[in-house]
Amino acid sequence: MDTWVAAQKAEGRRIGFTCGSFDLLHAGHVQYLGAARELSDRLIVAVNSDASIFRYKSKLRPVVPERERMYVVAGLAAVDRVTLMEEDRPLTLLLRWKPDLYIKGGDYSTDALRSGDAVREYGGKVEVIRPGFETSTSKLIERIGALAAHVEPATAGPRDFRGLVLLDRDGTLIRNVPFLHDPAKVDMLPGVIDGLLKLQTAGLRLAIVTNQQGIGLGYYTVQDFIAVNQRLLRELGARGIRISKIYFCPHSMADECSCRKPATGMIIRAMRDFGVTPNQTFLVGDSEDDMRAGTDAGCQTVLVDAKGFEPAVQQVLSLMPAVQ
Repeated sequence: MDTWVAAQKAEGRRIGFTCGSFDLLHAGHVQYLGAARELSDRLIVAVNSDASIFRYKSKLRPVVPERERMYVVAGLAAVDRVTLMEEDRPLTLLLRWKPDLYIKGGDYSTDALRSGDAVREYGGKVEVIRPGFETSTSKLIERIGALAAHVEPATAGPRDFRGLVLLDRDGTLIRNVPFLHDPAKVDMLPGVIDGLLKLQTAGLRLAIVTNQQGIGLGYYTVQDFIAVNQRLLRELGARGIRISKIYFCPHSMADECSCRKPATGMIIRAMRDFGVTPNQTFLVGDSEDDMRAGTDAGCQTVLVDAKGFEPAVQQVLSLMPAVQ
């Protein structure tokens, strides 16, 4: 290292020096080392030894052994040379190589660096780089500990999953209100609660596929749409009905998209998400666009007409033996 430093100085290059433990390398380290390299032509990084970290930081640190920490730091494009620092302070190395810049990252002032006076005495300069990320090795260790204390939940899924029912929303489940965006106007249609319970009891998963061109036209927002769905889901949930997913198309009729019914985009995506075949999928809706979308996707289609939701449910249940 001595020969290399002398050669860089002889060529007139500006040498920067910084140090640290770099225990768990994170974005803050990379940002700070990159900024340090921009201040200098060559950057030396002194990595604290395991023993020095044990002394000045914690008897439970470091997490990563010194050779591995040096290897990771040396792999950064901003770093030209890496050395091991056995002492707690960098003063000996600073006086040995007399770099042009002594650089540290943190919130303190240049006057707070204990080795700063020695650097200024030989004609060097002290620089402090402010942190660009609110992270640290200690915070990472704390988060890892918190995550490790939690048990990952089991995979959810209903028993006897026999098929998928894709339900149109407006005019099928709730009264059709043009450009509905007020949750107070959600009005469940007759027979829907009992009908959905029958479908669910029969082992069918339930999902919603709905065109919402009012979003694309600017009549209401996605947040308004979600608020209406929350009201609907609360009413259904109170009766034990589970809607697994809600697929929606926010585009207007003038937009070119693959999701707006009678296009099949939402239906194809739903079948893929649930891992079902068209033969295991029913589309229940109140319009010709619903029926065409389901047919083009290869699904069983059931129209909710003036007779209401209950006959549609009976039709789905009657078709189920064909999809076993």
